[in-house]
Order: sequence, then C-alpha cells, then structure tokens
Amino acid sequence: MIPIRSPQVLLRPLEDKCFYVVNCAYPNSLRILTKSQYHLLAAIDGQMNTNELAHKLDTPPEAVMAFLQILVTTEIIRFDTNFSQPQRPAAPTSLNFWIHTTNRCNLSCSYCYISTLNTTGGMSEEVKQRLLNKLVETVRKRNIRHIKFRLAGGEPLTQFKSWKTFIPQAKETLEALGCKLDIAFITNLTILTDEILTFSKEQGISYGISLDGLAQHHDGVRTFRNGVGSFQTVDENLRRLLAHGLPVSVNTVVTNHNLEGLPDLTRYLIALDVTFRYSIVKGEQIDAEKLERYLSASYGIMQEAIQTGWSFSRRHQFCDLKLNELGFQTCASGFSGGAINVDGTLKYCHVHVGNDLESSFSIFEEGIDLVEMIERGAHYEDQKSKDCSICKYKSICTSGCPIYRVNGKDPQCSIYHRFIPLIYELQARERLKLLQDYGMI
Repeated sequence: MIPIRSPQVLLRPLEDKCFYVVNCAYPNSLRILTKSQYHLLAAIDGQMNTNELAHKLDTPPEAVMAFLQILVTTEIIRFDTNFSQPQRPAAPTSLNFWIHTTNRCNLSCSYCYISTLNTTGGMSEEVKQRLLNKLVETVRKRNIRHIKFRLAGGEPLTQFKSWKTFIPQAKETLEALGCKLDIAFITNLTILTDEILTFSKEQGISYGISLDGLAQHHDGVRTFRNGVGSFQTVDENLRRLLAHGLPVSVNTVVTNHNLEGLPDLTRYLIALDVTFRYSIVKGEQIDAEKLERYLSASYGIMQEAIQTGWSFSRRHQFCDLKLNELGFQTCASGFSGGAINVDGTLKYCHVHVGNDLESSFSIFEEGIDLVEMIERGAHYEDQKSKDCSICKYKSICTSGCPIYRVNGKDPQCSIYHRFIPLIYELQARERLKLLQDYGMI
C-alpha cells in the first residue's frame, strides 16, 4: 500500500522535539507529532509503499501501518487520491439572519456604514409578526431545525421593550415545530439594565460587543452624541455580562486608527477571559507593515498566556477564518441566511441595508418562503479567484467576504498566509501544554 499525503497538509516544527500537522481541508485534524512520527510523515513521497517506508526508517512495518491508519481518519494521508473537500450541502438545515432592528443609535461613531442611520425608528410589530409567520412557513416546508437571529442596528437595545415581547413568543412558536431559535444582540453595549440582564439569562441570549480598543482608541471614534467617549460604560457593562455568566464575544475592527493599541487590548481581553475576534477593516486601506507588526505582537502575548492556562482555541478568532470547522463559503449569505431590514426586505448582506439598487424580496410577498427568497436573490459567494481554487487554505479563508473581494479574493490574502500557520502553531502549543500537564508527553 502506498500512502499519499494530502496536498493541504501543513507540517511544521514546534518545540521540545515535537511537531504539529494539520490537514487544512479536513475539520479538527490538528495533531501533535513526536520526532519519529514527523520523520515518517515527512518521508511519504507518494512512491514508497509502507514496507519500503518501514525499511528506510528502520521501524517495524506494523508500527508504521498503525500510525498511518490514525492519520487516515482525518485524511492527513490516504492510500488513494480521493481527498475530500468541504462541500456545499444540497439544502440548508439551519438559517442565520442579521436583523436590522432599528435605524436609531445612541452613539455617533465616525465610521458608521449604515446609510439609513437615524432616518426612521425600529421594526414595527407588523413586520415582526410577518417575519414570524414566514419563519413558521419556512420551517414547515424545509424541515429547518435551527435558526439564529443576530439583532443589530443601529443600536438594538434601544428597542429592547418590543423584542422582549417578541422573543419568547417566537421561541415558543418555533419550538413547537421542533426548531430551536437562538438570539444574539449585536450591540455597542452602552445600554444594559437589570431587566435586560434578567431577560437575557432567562432566554439564553448571547452578546456580540463592538470594542475598538482601550479608552484612548475606542473613545476616539465611538462617542455619545455629546462627544463623550463610551469606553468606560462599555467596560462596566461588559464586566456585568461576564459576572452574570452570559455568553459574550468581543469584535474589534482593526484599522489604522487603533493598530497600535492592539497589544494592550489583547492583554485586557485575555485578563477578562472573554471570547474575542480581530477583524481587519473592509473597504479601506490599512498599513500592511504596521498591521503585521502589531498583530505579531498581539499573538506573542497570546502565546505567553497559553503557558498560564489561557484557552487560545476557544477564546480567539481572526477575521472570518475557519481553521477548525472549515467551510464552503464565508458566511450564510446566499445559502442559508441574509439580512432583514426594518421594513421586512431581505438583503444579501447587512451592508446593503438602505441600498435600493441591491435586489431584494419582501417578507410580505406571498407564495415564497425565506429559503426560496435567498435562492432567488443576489449571489456573490461563488465569485472567487482562480488562485483561490488551488490554495492550501481555500477551505479556511473561503476567499473572504464576497462583498469586499478584490479580483475575486480577500484583500488581506498575504496576511492570512502569514498568520494561518502561526494560529495553528498556537493551537498546537496549547494542545502540547495540555498533554504535558497530564503527563502524556
């Protein structure tokens, strides 16, 4: 039998005579290797059979075969060339919608992209009830078992009272059909009351928080309408959410404005032990040299924290990269989701809210369910560069956000090639520490 190594394999040294390997086209395939295992995997050339490999490495043939069979389980190697790739399913079994709950916001952020900001109020009861009816229709017709709402805006917590009534009603209605509804508030977190906290715990609501850095950088762009910065308020409310055990994820859009503050922000987020994501700004230029420098410094801080027991793999995400789960496209848009505006129109993406040139359906249209609206709507997800089709990381990056690709690929392609191996390395260091702590290495 001749073993063949996957062309998407990443094989790198680690430390203490250890190495790591991962198949970048197979989910959760990261493994720590000993020196002898590394040499065996490195020796695979697609020509030698298992007996020849055993002879070359002076290893018993049965030991070689036993190790190779382990690698076969995640397609790090195969005994043929039929390596799998993440595939687009025939139909969605879950749905994911960005809900533009309101055009109102209590902040005056300098870079806000919402063209309809403060032009109208929140989503009416009529639209919400029509949305629920469409969900019921779609769940019944398509056998959907899971739906996620990301309630955004504007600032969705300015609309809390009306959604407090709707959320339990929607969850109970869908649960009766065998469909689970998950809710997340995408918020600037300047509004948080005891009532909101209690309700969130009762309903299992999670939070996505926008944070541009510590006070110096956050307050430079995220201010209340009177010009006062919002960091202190966000910090206090974030700590309240964590104290109450609510699921929280912090998202930081990395720009030229806040690059220098990333290392300090990293220390702050690690100390809070909160899940956080660094996303590179879309639609504008960023200083590539500074970006690499400050990202590298931040990942250096994360590496130090791993040695103290911090869970890197659970707590950090970089952009839309899917290093463990992998994917066939970047987000749900165009397949199992989209953005629903305050007026009930369904857009491909939330950045199209207020764009009348972007084709859309309305949830008030009869004879068409939500999945069919998505299928018949705009599509950008398959517009990818030919380079991406042969890239080792194509199932991790999926060519980036379809709306902001340049010539079919993510503008940060070179940065991803630099940092994907580093992120895998940090995951491997985390795994290695656990193995050492349990005396397994």
